[in-house]
Amino acid sequence: MNQKEVTIALDAMGGDFAPYNNIKGASIASENPNVNVLLVGDPEIIKKEIENQKIDTRKIKIIPSKGVVEEGEPPGMAFKNKPEASVFVCAGLVKKGLADGFVSCGSSGGTFASATFAFGLFEGLSKPAGGGAVNGFAPKTLILDLALNVDCSSKQLFDFAALGVTQAKILYDIENPTVAILSNGGEKGKGNKSSKETSELLENSNINFIGNIEGDDISEGKANVVVCDGFTGNILLKSIEGLGKIITEFISKQSKSDQMKEISDEIFKLTHIMQEFGGGPIFGVNGIAIVGHGKSNPQAISNGISTATMLARKNYIQESKKQLSELRSSIKIN
Repeated sequence: MNQKEVTIALDAMGGDFAPYNNIKGASIASENPNVNVLLVGDPEIIKKEIENQKIDTRKIKIIPSKGVVEEGEPPGMAFKNKPEASVFVCAGLVKKGLADGFVSCGSSGGTFASATFAFGLFEGLSKPAGGGAVNGFAPKTLILDLALNVDCSSKQLFDFAALGVTQAKILYDIENPTVAILSNGGEKGKGNKSSKETSELLENSNINFIGNIEGDDISEGKANVVVCDGFTGNILLKSIEGLGKIITEFISKQSKSDQMKEISDEIFKLTHIMQEFGGGPIFGVNGIAIVGHGKSNPQAISNGISTATMLARKNYIQESKKQLSELRSSIKIN
């Protein structure tokens, strides 16, 4: 049975190693059946790099753009001053129906802004969320938010829980995902004001809420969806990646054996699991957008395109909106 043909826009100018890694990643992804890639960026730079890499362009098309949203650049100002920047063009292609989703390893703020401006939010949501699996020792545990929302109300955290449940169902085919709040203690009543209020909302909903969990519970996979504000989530993500990197470097210094190298490589993979998916989707926007890591290698970029493709084929946006509506209707949120 032939799979649905999918076209994904890729921000060729985003990331620490642009455009080389992006173009190489697009080439890898285009080898998959019925997957086409739109490379968005400076045409002259892209064409030169394609020639250097001797890339087969039969399933790759170049879409011109002007400018790049830099890390740390205020997204709102970038949208005003650089409306034709690569990431904004990517989002525009999806909005116009010329692409089924887009991937960017550039400015995360720019990617969130482009998706929000172009697609709009699900009805009833005040903000989108960023999330995904971050710990390979618990590969079926999603964390959200991971960076976007550093301060969250209980209503927003409740919506993040509902969005996470939807994602867990789609990605992992879990019928009734468990949900927990990341806190400073597993006991009921622990946490700050917003987390306590969120607990009350979740306890009175039909979400499979199991209460609070602590940071060390995540590696044991005690919940399928872990909810926290973006400030906490991003620290957690970087801590896992940083610890994995230090451990693998330590092992490499202690032993040069092939067996230890295999163990070291596996630990790195397990602590950098987002590379397996190539990034995480932006939850709560009316279009598919994948936020990749700035240091993504070509394979990770290809994986991001594969993730966007998979979500497009699963009718992800419509399913997400349906699930969110059903879950939110289970409780009255003031």
